Amino acid sequence: MPASVKVNPSAPMLVIIVLAVMVALYSVDKFLAAQEKSELDQEASSNFAAGQKLLKEGKPHRAITNFARAHAIDRNNREYLLSLGSAQLTDGQLSAAGATLGEALDDDSNDGRANLLMARLMAADGRFKDADSYYHRAIYGAWQPNRSNPAEKARLELANMLAEHGDNQKLLSELLLLQNEPAQDVATKKQIAALFLGAGSAALAADAYRQLSREDRDDADIFVGLGQAEILAGNYPLAENAFLNALRRRLNDLHIQSRLEMVARLATLDPTLRRLSSAEKYRRSGAILDLVQDELNACLPYAKPAVPEKKTGSPISNEMAEARLDRAEKLWKQRNEACKQLPSPGDPLPLLMKKLSQ
Repeated sequence: MPASVKVNPSAPMLVIIVLAVMVALYSVDKFLAAQEKSELDQEASSNFAAGQKLLKEGKPHRAITNFARAHAIDRNNREYLLSLGSAQLTDGQLSAAGATLGEALDDDSNDGRANLLMARLMAADGRFKDADSYYHRAIYGAWQPNRSNPAEKARLELANMLAEHGDNQKLLSELLLLQNEPAQDVATKKQIAALFLGAGSAALAADAYRQLSREDRDDADIFVGLGQAEILAGNYPLAENAFLNALRRRLNDLHIQSRLEMVARLATLDPTLRRLSSAEKYRRSGAILDLVQDELNACLPYAKPAVPEKKTGSPISNEMAEARLDRAEKLWKQRNEACKQLPSPGDPLPLLMKKLSQ
């Protein structure tokens, strides 16, 4: 008979004990890891909060340190990364901000906020064409759902950049798209109207300001903007009415008073108004010619005096008025070529001569 195998009755118990110890050690290790992660998350969050506070206090240089610590602890948190890039940009550290935002865009090229920050960086660096591209990526990019109208705000920011550094055709395209955005507040609509005015689109600016005047009847600035738009369009009586409305809402405003005086002068000089008699047009054209001659004489004291008109005894005609205006335009061109001094802001002649040249 084979020898019997003796089984140690304590062996199964030993295995159970070893397994229990292993499970306990794993649980402890897991608990310690979770505890460490919680502490690190808290440290990162604390640094992030401190950075936000410093940024609000206008101390971006100090905020960068806190945001960098938060990002170093948790490299998967995009809020930490983008806040670091934003603080670097605010502090003027364009190279560092470019590296930070490049990292964010490498990870997600469709991130609306990252593209917007990169657009601002490009604009700050004078690279306006590149800024234009990043602004459009921001407009059509992905945004967190809790942000309010981010694409509209990005487009408005782009429009302001184009107003300063772009061309008016691109600006008008963006403004027309902005106008179609629903549920805009009055402040945004005022910005759009002012940008239309700055782009030289008198008709669109006037329409925008008229719409605003129906929404807010008490805002003097809206009527001032409308007046400026009507001046640009050459509609001086309408401009005068707009400035009168502005003055009623802001009595004793010297700026509005000066604009009203100028536009009233324009209205009495404008020889292009319909239904003017030939005699009145002739009189106005003579007054314009005298004013232009006076400005030329003030700039060039030795300029040749105007040749007196020959009295023909013929009835005053439209052609006679046009001849006066033609002489006035030639003298005005001579004045602009010879005189370094710009006309005063309240001088109606530059606006009137521009209208006549068109």
